[in-house]
Amino acid sequence: MPASRDGSSPSSRSSLPTHIFTPEYLAYLAGRDEPETAAEADTAGPFYVAPHPRGWAVFRQGESLEAGHSPVGVFLRKEAALAAAAAIPGTGRRLRYRLSPDPDEHGFPILLEGVQVGHLRYYDEELLAALNANDAVLTTPRSLALLLDAAGGLALEHVETIAVARLAGAER
Repeated sequence: MPASRDGSSPSSRSSLPTHIFTPEYLAYLAGRDEPETAAEADTAGPFYVAPHPRGWAVFRQGESLEAGHSPVGVFLRKEAALAAAAAIPGTGRRLRYRLSPDPDEHGFPILLEGVQVGHLRYYDEELLAALNANDAVLTTPRSLALLLDAAGGLALEHVETIAVARLAGAER
């Protein structure tokens, strides 16, 4: 354990600060408009799941019931809480996939950050929302790990079977 300048270890210090910003500085920031990145920063997490008197709670790292924080959500089932913890980081980020409202001869173009990457036969906003949600989980390793945990052992056994078959070229 590293020592401080006075030679004491962190555990031997009598008290640790509970705030790293002064109330004056936080009040100054509160009076300003939030930057464009605020929504993404607010939902970026990481989030974790903890037992709660009403089931399973989702908290932002650094927060807890014991410290008096309110959870982002409370769920009766742990896998639902894990799925929510996996999904939250994607809710504040910019959507990478868009659907062109103007069809061409192949259908409605799907754009990934402005570049056409495919088509949909119909203008399907729900499918596009699911695509963006999947993209958010796939690009956030912690979210993917939480979602795999939520899936449970039996589903992961099936995932392994499918993945091995795909590697062997035997998937149909």
